[in-house]
Amino acid sequence: MLRKTFYIFLLAVLLPLCGCVESKIYKIGVSQCSQDDWRNKMNDEINREIMFHEDAVVEIRSADDSSEKQIRDIRYFVDNGFDILIVSPNEAAALTPIIKEVYESGMPVVIFDRNINGDTYTARIGANDVALGGSAAHYALHLLDKGAKAIEIFGLRGSTPAEDRHEGFVKEFEAHGGTVLASVAADWRQEDAELVVDSLLKIYDDVDLIYAHNDRMAIGASEVARRLGRDEIKIIGIDAAPEIGIRAVADSVIDATFLYPTEGNRVIRTALAILKNRPYERETLLPLSSPVDLSNADILLLMNETLKEETGKMQILKNRIDDYWAQHSSQTSLFYASVAIIILLFGVGFLLLRAYWQRTRHQEELLAQNHLLQEERDKQKLLNEQL
Repeated sequence: MLRKTFYIFLLAVLLPLCGCVESKIYKIGVSQCSQDDWRNKMNDEINREIMFHEDAVVEIRSADDSSEKQIRDIRYFVDNGFDILIVSPNEAAALTPIIKEVYESGMPVVIFDRNINGDTYTARIGANDVALGGSAAHYALHLLDKGAKAIEIFGLRGSTPAEDRHEGFVKEFEAHGGTVLASVAADWRQEDAELVVDSLLKIYDDVDLIYAHNDRMAIGASEVARRLGRDEIKIIGIDAAPEIGIRAVADSVIDATFLYPTEGNRVIRTALAILKNRPYERETLLPLSSPVDLSNADILLLMNETLKEETGKMQILKNRIDDYWAQHSSQTSLFYASVAIIILLFGVGFLLLRAYWQRTRHQEELLAQNHLLQEERDKQKLLNEQL
């Protein structure tokens, strides 16, 4: 009985101390199709946003322009129990089946930047690449006389941003009297763009403009044009990553670039809204911005440096707060453990004292019974003597 009472008391003490259940930590998997300055900027935004959400962690994987590797990365996220998949498909045709499989299995999927074939996703966030290409064409026509001739350095064939940027540019450029002499893919890489431009400029003598689907290819085109003595050619890129595109404009390596919004913070907020059953937009089309040229490149670079500095300070502050809460949690745990030990000691002391009291009372009862028995024996003896 004493042991049973002790166990009940022990449970009564420990259950309130151990009753706090940890809140769910959401695991967010991000599959980037490649690794470049634009995506590094987006990854920085993702990591900056996740600092404000203690109930979520994020892991980012890059496929390095390989659809096969991206499929493996997606399966990694599925097999390791991630709660949501955020993916920028390398190629629409190659990635659509695996994304459809993941979506139909019940795992939420957010598509950003590039698209897939169909609508088997939970939400999509992207820019209007057709309009972006049209804006580049409109700016090029503003720089050049009517009847300008251009060559286009295409991104990756089968990539939805490249296809849409091509469509928007060619439609707008040729509708206003321009001519696109050639459109050749360079798979988003500067080295491939240099080879392509070197060949094209040796074929076409009357090129007024080179339009590249990203800034790295535009920089490669600029280096080749200057090497061949074709400095008069205007060069336009897309992305406006601060350390590549905007820097190239500020240094007069290329003439202009167009900001392709990253919105890593919006992607994370949308993912968490889905996981927490909060309202969200299934289709989000990001607004376009003005071109970046010599008139605003230096200002944007300064703003970027300021943002990087503030982000660094935020990270330091977050680390200090994390250290404080870790220390506070340790001290709190030690305090509760001390309280539990003290309560247990008091409980054990109380049980021992209670046992002592019960034993003493039991001995007193035995003595009283013995005394009664002795009196009975004495009476019995007296009666025997009388008989």
